[in-house]
Amino acid sequence: MPLRIRLLCLATLLGTLGLTLTACKQETSYPADEPFYHLAKAYLDNILRMWPTQATYLGDHKYDGQLEDLSPSGIEAMIASYKKHKVAFDQVQYESLSPSAHIDYDLIRHDIDSSLFSLTRLKQHTWDPNLYNENLGFSVLFLTILDDDSPQWPERLQSLLSRLRQIPHFLEIAKQNLVNSSPTLIDFTIEQNAGNISFFQAALPPLFTRAPEITTQLQEETDRAVGAMESYGRWLQEELLPRASGDWRLGKELWTEKLRYSLSSRLTPDEIRTRADESLKRTRREMLEIAEPMHADLFPKHRHSQKGDERINVIVKEVVDHVSGNHSTPESLFDDVRNYVTKIKGFIREREIITLPPDNDNLVIEPTPGFLNGLAVAFFNPPPALEPDLKKSFWISSVPSTGDPEKDRERQESYLREYNHYGLQSLTIHEAFPGHYVQDHITQNSPLATVYKKVFNSGTFIEGWAVLMEKIMYDQGYAEGDPANLLIHKKISLRVPMNAILDAQLHAGDMTDEEADAWALDLMMRYGFQEEAEAIGKLRRAKVTSTQLSSYFVGFMELQDVYREVSQKMGDRFVLRDFCDRLPSYGALPPHMVRQQILSDLEL
Repeated sequence: MPLRIRLLCLATLLGTLGLTLTACKQETSYPADEPFYHLAKAYLDNILRMWPTQATYLGDHKYDGQLEDLSPSGIEAMIASYKKHKVAFDQVQYESLSPSAHIDYDLIRHDIDSSLFSLTRLKQHTWDPNLYNENLGFSVLFLTILDDDSPQWPERLQSLLSRLRQIPHFLEIAKQNLVNSSPTLIDFTIEQNAGNISFFQAALPPLFTRAPEITTQLQEETDRAVGAMESYGRWLQEELLPRASGDWRLGKELWTEKLRYSLSSRLTPDEIRTRADESLKRTRREMLEIAEPMHADLFPKHRHSQKGDERINVIVKEVVDHVSGNHSTPESLFDDVRNYVTKIKGFIREREIITLPPDNDNLVIEPTPGFLNGLAVAFFNPPPALEPDLKKSFWISSVPSTGDPEKDRERQESYLREYNHYGLQSLTIHEAFPGHYVQDHITQNSPLATVYKKVFNSGTFIEGWAVLMEKIMYDQGYAEGDPANLLIHKKISLRVPMNAILDAQLHAGDMTDEEADAWALDLMMRYGFQEEAEAIGKLRRAKVTSTQLSSYFVGFMELQDVYREVSQKMGDRFVLRDFCDRLPSYGALPPHMVRQQILSDLEL
């Protein structure tokens, strides 16, 4: 599938290629496994060749000097290759495969079908300019994730030189492919392109002395690449934008089809929307229960006669507004997050929620790279699969800045109020402990997860896991005795169903741009109690990343169902830490597959 779809969920590309043959040898009683895994290996090798940036990310460095060929002929070659593999896998004796190989087969076939949909139906390369911007950013970033003293620097920088030389041509292909686009997507890409340029200029030159023989060439090619990106930015602004008449919406039919491939879920769009609406209402009622006694203490003279939703809106908002004033400064933000990591890890160990990675596991908390800065507030970026000892990054985006001091003060205050001291704790739980980072560590070190279960994985599981871990942490008493912390956790939880509602209504609805913007901002700010900066950023994200926002809610609902089913069936035998350690050990599989695995293993 196109690179953007593969790479938006960075936490998903994990694994060790060496597990492939091991998995085959272990299944000796299933003779159909051997020919299947030969096909599977050939398929994996081929997609890494077609998507060299992904190969670098996985730690396969055969294609480090190449960039994706997204020219019309390159796209046609990809389509032909996927179709050829589809025919080959149709010949596999599916019923004769081992249980583990059944899952690997299903994952690969889903990847083939999803990729063909992306290339032949979605055709993102023809209308999304940021596809090319992200490709370039990732292609450089993944080459340069090395320890400072690594002996591999000269070789990696030689590959970087090769990729830099291809950037001008790559962006010329982008100009040819982008027949039309949406003004919304173009405006977003212009902003992200500036971040990409800054990333190239700031992050690359300090590395060049590690390959002294080609330092001059690296600087020259970086300058040339930056010039090409600047030209691309001008082309977006001066040529593509004036003639842009495309719609950022996918439309109901295309969005529904993409949703099926993105989520790999058995829930229908109507079922998702119904459950999301119910979850939103339930969480708001819970917030009122927490907020009312706080409101009585904080505002004893305030009397409100409203009923229903309006009562929730007024009382909860007053309390949320008050506690949100307890926040970091731009200068203290990263130190505060590091302090919360220590606090959260201590709580996890005390309550025995999950087995944590060792403290020397090379996790770093650092700013989001420029080409992703602002797309989301935080990300987790795992190490390359074949180089698991390299750093694991918990990225935090910068406090918004426009260059206008007055506007910046307003935006920064709004940003910091949204990610106040309580919100930062929820964020850290989601991204790191015991969210994405811990899930990555367990999956990567699990003997149960073949390479195919790690590469062809489910963003639905990954986001659902992180949300489930948030709920479990607070259910276990993380905010015990601290109603303000619990209230903000519930506020953060509102985003999960709202994400799915936004995704569906914006891309499959029929509102005008003005109606959509007004409705979405009202939903997030009035019903979700979000700060303006957060709501504006999420609205933009919802428009440029269709279906991804639904993965949080769907993954959470499905994994929560698994959690409830297992705990109920096991009764007194249920041990939380054992469950949390086991769930990611199969790989980041679609939740319905994880359910089958864990119920089978526990003989439930």
